[in-house]
Amino acid sequence: MPSAVTTPLLGEKEKAQVRAVVFGHLAGVVLAPTVKALWDRRVFELFGSAGEWVEFDRIAQETRANRGYLRVALRLLASCGWLKQQVESGHAPRYALTAGGRVAVSTAPLLYGEALSFVAKAVFLEDFLFGASDRPVLPSLQELVRRSKERWGLDHDARDADPVVIRVRNQIREHLDGILIGPAMVALARAEILTQLEQRPVDLNAIAANRASLTCILDLLAAQDWIARDKNSVSLTACGRYAAQIATSYGVTVSYLPLFDNVSTLLFGNPRIPRMDESGVELLVNRGMNVWGSGGAHRTYFKKVDEIIVEIFNRSVNLQPRGICDMGCGDGSFLKHLYATVMNKTERGKVLDKHPLIIVGADVNKVARRVTKQTLRKAGIPIYHVISGDINRPAQLASDLEELNLDIHDLLHVRSFLDHNRPYIPPANYAAGTRLGKSTGAFAHLGEEISCDELEENLTRHLRRWAPYVGRFGLLVLELHTLPPDVTAANLSKTPAVAYDGTHGFSDQYLVELPVFLDAAKEAGLKADPRFQSKFPPSELATVSINFFTTAGDPHDAGL
Repeated sequence: MPSAVTTPLLGEKEKAQVRAVVFGHLAGVVLAPTVKALWDRRVFELFGSAGEWVEFDRIAQETRANRGYLRVALRLLASCGWLKQQVESGHAPRYALTAGGRVAVSTAPLLYGEALSFVAKAVFLEDFLFGASDRPVLPSLQELVRRSKERWGLDHDARDADPVVIRVRNQIREHLDGILIGPAMVALARAEILTQLEQRPVDLNAIAANRASLTCILDLLAAQDWIARDKNSVSLTACGRYAAQIATSYGVTVSYLPLFDNVSTLLFGNPRIPRMDESGVELLVNRGMNVWGSGGAHRTYFKKVDEIIVEIFNRSVNLQPRGICDMGCGDGSFLKHLYATVMNKTERGKVLDKHPLIIVGADVNKVARRVTKQTLRKAGIPIYHVISGDINRPAQLASDLEELNLDIHDLLHVRSFLDHNRPYIPPANYAAGTRLGKSTGAFAHLGEEISCDELEENLTRHLRRWAPYVGRFGLLVLELHTLPPDVTAANLSKTPAVAYDGTHGFSDQYLVELPVFLDAAKEAGLKADPRFQSKFPPSELATVSINFFTTAGDPHDAGL
């Protein structure tokens, strides 16, 4: 067996460079199928000379697009710097190709089409790598890896020093690589091969996988300078070690590959294609992979969450909640972590025999509820309830808790990355334009366009429904956000916002900017405790926030 070796650690500059490559890969997963669908519908033929503006209504009418998803698609191109957009309140937006956009649409679509032939197989890459046979995937995988190693024919002529051309070609190359590398990194990480490689070099013969396809994948990563090969010995480079450590970053975006295999239909066909099969299994997202990817990312935020939990459960017992309720509990991992934090880090943890902590998981998904029960049982949590729950119906939650002899007001309420994924409810009796929408987001429900002012009204009403129930012990919210397209376009190497906007926009989820979210919460009667506010990254590029909300009726504000 190969012996362990010491790989030099990367500095922050080198880590940022690896993250920039990963962000480019993730952008490719959402942009390549989107651009190809727009190209096939001849959308770009509507853009004439440089800088010529094209009205959104014209694009929608001439292509017979589903307006909501078309808005999402065009906003993605603005976020990657290929379109300019003008959006004025009360008016449909208009768009123009940038210099980079003209280069992109003359170069990218055919190359994207070449790589996208692999997407239907990439959905099942784990099965092909580690299952009975890799024969169905091997020829196309070998050919595309060869193309990647040749840099997709996008190396620029030394005489062609146009910086725009060079920049866009580099973007496109990363996008194309991402369609291959994203699924590959997820497959290797979920099979724990990357974990093995982080510990020591591994003999290729010792890996239980289909040899030909695995060799292709390793050659692909070697071309990325993440893998080193010495005959049958495989090891991680310094950059590869860091990429392996953040491999879960690929999980959420790659989990939406089934959606992007259908993005042309969403844009220009039937936007109401089934989201679930007859047994309730989701068809447009690999939920298991999604939860795996989300779980890896969530660990980054647990330290800040723990600070809030410790403060609450170090209070006098009579000022503490009886338990914790997680709406949208997923697989129960968050509740498991919160219980362990209370038990091991707080004063309440010392007296759980006298003052037990009640754990409640609520989720609309039957599979999630079943997995949560298993998680909590295996964790040895003595008192827990797992019930059906809809984030849009806190009053129903109160009623269901009452049947369990629990008062909704006696619990600390938490949720992680769920508010943006609420089922959309059009605000009753809302007159369009009543409020001035502030978000730059593009929002859709089953293909129908939702204006930003209506979406913000919906968000405010949603949070207002919760306000009466969380005043006693508060509401802890982890949330995902979008960025204005011009901000994203200027910082593509520093943010995964393009990938977030694509996966969420086409799946009827509603990301708004952090300031817009906080304004809606304030209008709804929720106050964010400044002591516990965090955003990631801690700059204008924040796409994740943690907030602990209370209300005017919070007894702790009164010093009780």
